[in-house]
Amino acid sequence: MTANKKESIQPSNGSDTTKKTYETFDYPPSAPNANSLPGADANTAGGRPPQYATLTDAFKTIRLEHFKEVHKKPCARESFLTAIGAGFGVGGIRFVLGGPVFSACSWAVATFTFTSFGMYEYCQRKRQIEKSNVRQMQEALEESKKKKMVEQVKKREEARKAREKAREEAERSASSSWAFWRKSG
Repeated sequence: MTANKKESIQPSNGSDTTKKTYETFDYPPSAPNANSLPGADANTAGGRPPQYATLTDAFKTIRLEHFKEVHKKPCARESFLTAIGAGFGVGGIRFVLGGPVFSACSWAVATFTFTSFGMYEYCQRKRQIEKSNVRQMQEALEESKKKKMVEQVKKREEARKAREKAREEAERSASSSWAFWRKSG
């Protein structure tokens, strides 16, 4: 049978029995599109809409080990210690000045939260500045090394030229001496 003729197929699921041959062997709709590229999105050929992460996906990535190792993260220890001290100080002052215990605790928690975020960001910014300064210093050192090497090469070249010129002068003076003329004459 040719592809244009309809053939009678008796499917077991009772669907349409008049299909063309190429429709019978077509890929299922879940098969990947041949035109899609790796990492393609809805704006490219054959792309699919992006799958957005949900809150449950985010919570699935959290492990207990992350909380056990939080003190090893850069800036975390410093920000937590500062925030604990600030929260204790503000909550204690609020309580000593006659505020209710619940209000003093609320102030302490709020102070801890904002101080820890603020100190963490401040510490991260300091680290970025320090890294950029170190990178600039390394680039300056490399540049100075290159300049020194160029200067050394120039000095060697000048010394070589001076030795060559001195050798040529010595040869010229040796060849034009009066002793040469006396021996040959």
